[in-house]
Amino acid sequence: MPFALLLIGAILLVAGLRNTYTDLWALVKGDFTQNTGAGGNFLTWVAAIAVVGGLGYIPKFKALSVAFMTLLLLVLVLSNGGIFAKLQAFIKSGAGGNAPATPNLRGALDVGDVVSSAGDFAKIAANLAMFA
Repeated sequence: MPFALLLIGAILLVAGLRNTYTDLWALVKGDFTQNTGAGGNFLTWVAAIAVVGGLGYIPKFKALSVAFMTLLLLVLVLSNGGIFAKLQAFIKSGAGGNAPATPNLRGALDVGDVVSSAGDFAKIAANLAMFA
């Protein structure tokens, strides 16, 4: 849980520093409230899982709850075009794109990039300045 809170905090910090918090809010709001077709929105799925999971606390409905929870998770994975259809489309598309057969490593690590500590400090300051 602490890692999740740290991740959320880092996302909010970066959005604030880049002044894109309104875009982040619109994205999160859309995930929770926008109807995304046959699958519904996030709140619909949370409500369905909560109701089915709540029925599992009643001893007579435990087996039924497990069956419906399995069905819900299966539908959640297979909805939105299906995982298998997307996997087949990915395989047919040639997964690698137009990547060269041999990687070009020249220039990946230049000896000229290694600078003194003062130069490193200047690079770090320049990188931090772009967030301000």
